[in-house]
Amino acid sequence: MQCLAIDIFINFLENPPKNILLKKIKKEGFWNNWFLKNNNTLQKEALDLLNNSNEDEKEIGYDFTCLFLSDIDFTKAPPYASFYLDKDKEIFSNNSDKIKQIFKKHNFLNFYTNEPADSLINELLFIKNLIQKNDTKTLQDFLDKEFISWFFLWNKDLNQNSKTNFYKGLAKLMQDFFNELQKQIS
Repeated sequence: MQCLAIDIFINFLENPPKNILLKKIKKEGFWNNWFLKNNNTLQKEALDLLNNSNEDEKEIGYDFTCLFLSDIDFTKAPPYASFYLDKDKEIFSNNSDKIKQIFKKHNFLNFYTNEPADSLINELLFIKNLIQKNDTKTLQDFLDKEFISWFFLWNKDLNQNSKTNFYKGLAKLMQDFFNELQKQIS
């Protein structure tokens, strides 16, 4: 189920949802039936935001663009570790090369080569791969030494700069997911 959650996160980080999907999610009560339910306040807030999101694809699409691609002033939540870890805020940096080497060391070749290796989507794909292989040692090392060092900074930017309940809810849901994953593997 954790892999499915990661797939859902990736889907909404790659592209904003279209109206047809938003209607289906609402009709089927998808967020009400979230399959990794816990009693955390953070998750309850996330699911409430997602459940009560009445934004359409244009509003969510505009938010997606401002958060992840470009905005008048600056991109609000660039989904790249290098942006948060590199003092010059460069996207393709030494960190990206380091993450690529980690991927290769663990024979993980299913990442998007058109993006920096340390993009959020690539790192989520790697985490998913480690969960599927039940490689908890590598997963814990990667989370502790690489991913967590920037994820919560990015997540804070996402939560604070989102204009839609959809992406505010997604930020909180992802934060809850990784809090729980860290507890589980510790």
